[in-house]
Amino acid sequence: MRNMKTKLSFLLLCVFVLTACSKDAEEIPSIQFNSDIENLILGAEKDSRLTLNFSSTHSWQANTDAVWITISPAQGNTGNSSLAIFAKEENRTGEIREATVTLSADGVPIKELKISQQKKDVLEVKQATYNVPAEGMSIQIEFATNLQEGISKIRYSQDVQDWLIFNDNVSTKILLDKILNVKVLPNPSRAERTATFQIVIEDAAGKQLIESGTISIIQKGAGVGTSTDLETDDGKVVKLQTHSKGNGIPVVLMGDGFLDADIQSGFYRKVMEKGMEYFFSEEPVKSLREYFDVWMVTAVSLNDAFGEGYSTKFSCWLEGGKSTLIKGDEKIVQYYTQAVDEIRTNAEMFYETMSIVILNTETYAGTTYFGYGTEDDGVVEYAIGYCPIIGGMESEAFRQVLCHECIGHGFAKLLDEYSYQSMGQIPAKEIESNQILQTFGWAMNVDFTGDKSQVIWKHFLEDERYAGTDAFGETLSTYEGACTYWSGAWRPTNESMMRNNIHGFNAPSREAIYKRIMRTAYGTPWQYNYEEFVKFDRMHLPQPTRVTTRNVEQIGKGRYFAPPQFVKRTLVNR
Repeated sequence: MRNMKTKLSFLLLCVFVLTACSKDAEEIPSIQFNSDIENLILGAEKDSRLTLNFSSTHSWQANTDAVWITISPAQGNTGNSSLAIFAKEENRTGEIREATVTLSADGVPIKELKISQQKKDVLEVKQATYNVPAEGMSIQIEFATNLQEGISKIRYSQDVQDWLIFNDNVSTKILLDKILNVKVLPNPSRAERTATFQIVIEDAAGKQLIESGTISIIQKGAGVGTSTDLETDDGKVVKLQTHSKGNGIPVVLMGDGFLDADIQSGFYRKVMEKGMEYFFSEEPVKSLREYFDVWMVTAVSLNDAFGEGYSTKFSCWLEGGKSTLIKGDEKIVQYYTQAVDEIRTNAEMFYETMSIVILNTETYAGTTYFGYGTEDDGVVEYAIGYCPIIGGMESEAFRQVLCHECIGHGFAKLLDEYSYQSMGQIPAKEIESNQILQTFGWAMNVDFTGDKSQVIWKHFLEDERYAGTDAFGETLSTYEGACTYWSGAWRPTNESMMRNNIHGFNAPSREAIYKRIMRTAYGTPWQYNYEEFVKFDRMHLPQPTRVTTRNVEQIGKGRYFAPPQFVKRTLVNR
């Protein structure tokens, strides 16, 4: 009996020991991964992801020492689990970066996972926006890249070249932690201006490898100036050109919004001379320049700004917004035109004068006024063309608009060849008004029939010498859309100086300009001869140049000008 009790006690002890050993074995935490965890690499982009599948003997926890990693979920239960590791941001440090993710089971650290994120090629600028005063200044743009090869360049719009000067080496050297020097020239305009550009790196074949964010330079407009002496330099007459053929065709230039200091410094005269050169830059005026007399008359304004609160000699007013309309005090313009003795003492010369008012602003605008009459109800050729220094004195836009307004509308009384779909069909009343203009020899570049056998330029369409395309690729025909109307009015060519200020004046327009010049230069005895015109015209056809083939690009792109204003008012004698 005693032996049986001893055996039973021994058996119970063995069971207890075995049970205790089994329990101790189950409590050792472990985590087993289903795949290789030696090379855990995240992509360089934001939200790059790794997914790890594993099993755990106990509840588990995960944490990381990196702020650029997100772990989901951060904990789980016994059994099979998945852990997602995300990159919270793209790696723009310029180098591969590493982090540690620690997995624990039942609070005991089990495994440290080494996570790396690929680097993203970077081109960083320290500062993206620079505010510059109107006087201009030099600035340093600090930037850096992790690329060890490539050619760094600046990418910018064409207009930036007019007022930013970059250091020479930026387009030819590899740049690592470099400084780009930029000189900002003074802003002569009262309008604020902004330049945007980027630094880019290309390989040897010219393929872009990387680009910086946009860098902006914002320059304030110039302050408003005030004249101190309104009388001494005002109303002075200077003859800029004397005719050598015919009786002389009068052109008078004057400026609005110019200070006494502008006249004293010579700036006023430079602007007037530039305006004269632009007036003679298109055929046929270019080749008939010797028939013209040109004067400038000085005009001192109190301010060199336009708008409410400012005072200028001719009180020019720009409507602004999407409008290009300019109004001015035409009586004072006529008064200053007659500061020229030859014009004041010869009414017939006054009636033939083209007055050009150049506004001291770079605003995109321009308007011409014609249809002035005399006291005996006669209608004369006198016209006023208002044109700002659009984009600056050397700007192609300034030249184009001055030619459109002052040669086209003002001197030759041509009408616009552009159209708006929203304008629809031209009203019958407007057709009638324009046909009355044509009885004066005006508006000869538009018609109100598309019939090639009836249109007023049919003589060109029937002349083989004007068949085919010209040097600009234009073909004489009938193209619907003119006088701002989409239908019911026709123009001679698809593009022209009277449409988008390009491709010169077309043949009917050149003919009208030629007639006006010869009629004014020689008076009544002169009689038009078509063959003489063709002989002259074929020798002086407009030819493309680098600038005459393009439109006014950034400046006023897509904006047509206000149509010419037919005033029906009597001229004022001085």
